[in-house]
Amino acid sequence: MIPRRVELVELVRQVTALNERDLDAREERLEDLQTLFRRRMNWVSAVALLLGVILALVIIFRVRHLERVAALRYAEVEEARRNLRRLSDRLVTAQEDERRSISRELHDQIGQAMSASLVELGRLEAAPADTEAHRERLASIRRVLETCVGMVCDMALLLRPSMLDDLGLVAALKWQAREVARRTGLNVKMVTEEITDDLPDSHRTCLYRVVQEALNNCAKYSHASQVRVIIRRDENGLSVSVQDDGIGFDPKQEKGLGILGMEERIAHLGGLFCIESKPGQGTVLSIRFPISREQPVVGNGSI
Repeated sequence: MIPRRVELVELVRQVTALNERDLDAREERLEDLQTLFRRRMNWVSAVALLLGVILALVIIFRVRHLERVAALRYAEVEEARRNLRRLSDRLVTAQEDERRSISRELHDQIGQAMSASLVELGRLEAAPADTEAHRERLASIRRVLETCVGMVCDMALLLRPSMLDDLGLVAALKWQAREVARRTGLNVKMVTEEITDDLPDSHRTCLYRVVQEALNNCAKYSHASQVRVIIRRDENGLSVSVQDDGIGFDPKQEKGLGILGMEERIAHLGGLFCIESKPGQGTVLSIRFPISREQPVVGNGSI
């Protein structure tokens, strides 16, 4: 039994040693796994921190960009408001000037003519009837009254031509072109389709006023010899073009009240307005109205 007891003790010692070595190996593997886990966690943390920094930088850059865009848009809105205020002031001033001019014309010309007619009528009451002087004074009064009627008709046509309501847009534009040519000697050629009467009154009035203002500007400022007005209508809308061979100008620097008024009228109706001009190369004014075509166009006309 003693020799076997010794062998059993030795066997137990060997088993214990094997268990200790296995335990040590497992502890080493566990430490290696823990080390690898810590390394991976550090790497993931570093990547996450880097991505967070990048994301924060992108957000900051985007926010600053949006702030700059918002500030720019706010400045544009403020500038538009200032322009609208200036335009409103100019329109009020122009309206007052127009009223002052009409008042002056009524007082200085028609008022004086009517006063002279009253004086002549008073003389006729005191003069013997059926005399040569009596007939001459009647003829003088008739001429004065005819002049007054002509002045009243001219002012009424300038304020609102009745033919725009009675005969339509094309007839009113042709009359306007003839009047400008007669008054200024400007060679005005108008090429226009016989536009049907389905145009709204607001568009007809806007077209008439825009062409009227453009022709007056050509006569006053452009020093042009020829002006060409083209009005066309197709399935996409109505287009107007006023072209002159004048001295031209810089539209960005020399935009007067007349051009601002035209822009305001056209923008109010949802149209597009464009001026192309350079010093010494004439001017082309273009307008486009998005109006659907419901009726066919009848014929062509030019003057």
